[in-house]
Amino acid sequence: MKRSLQQIALLVAKDLRIEARGKQTVGLVIVLGVLIIVVLGMGLGTGGPGAPMSGFKSTAILWVAYLFGGVLCFEKTMAVERQDDALAGLLVAPLDRGALYIAKLLSNLTLMFVLALVVTPVAILLFRFDLSTHPWGFVIVMALGMTGFAAIGTLFAAAVSSTRLQGGLLALLVFPLSLPVVHASTQMMRKMFEEGEALSGGGLATLLAFDLMFLALSWFVFELVLEP
Repeated sequence: MKRSLQQIALLVAKDLRIEARGKQTVGLVIVLGVLIIVVLGMGLGTGGPGAPMSGFKSTAILWVAYLFGGVLCFEKTMAVERQDDALAGLLVAPLDRGALYIAKLLSNLTLMFVLALVVTPVAILLFRFDLSTHPWGFVIVMALGMTGFAAIGTLFAAAVSSTRLQGGLLALLVFPLSLPVVHASTQMMRKMFEEGEALSGGGLATLLAFDLMFLALSWFVFELVLEP
């Protein structure tokens, strides 16, 4: 157990160090997320001059930015391993494949959380979205939703990274499979920010159940989809 944790920590540190040196993934993801927020915000409007956008609509637009930004994160973190046959070196090393999956998942989640830290304030300012009513509910629901989405995305990024249709194919595979997580989180957001309900334990349990199912299945299957 201790050895696996050390391997995960080393792999995550490697990914984040590579990103810190190049800053390509974070920059692209943030620009894409902001553009999505601005374009959808201008297209959908706020309901009238000076009127704030509804909480449900705001969180739905945020989810679109998180989804497309997340797919870009998944592609980039796996593409790093494909360069110069780095993945082949990892596969022949005395390394647990499950540890490699968890490390990639944590790297992707870190990049997605960085995206959220930048894009969410932009949406709050642009849409005049009042997050103060349920701030911690928003954070908890989005964090759980991102975890389930990243669990599936990390698995399929490894599966399609060796093909020539990485971008379009990855999105086509990941978006439909992540719909249960997105639907559950957006419905919880609607109840909190439009109906004024408190964060429900039943909704959290459903979202957590999807996360655990996606994590368990992806962890078991990850070794089978890896190709040097």
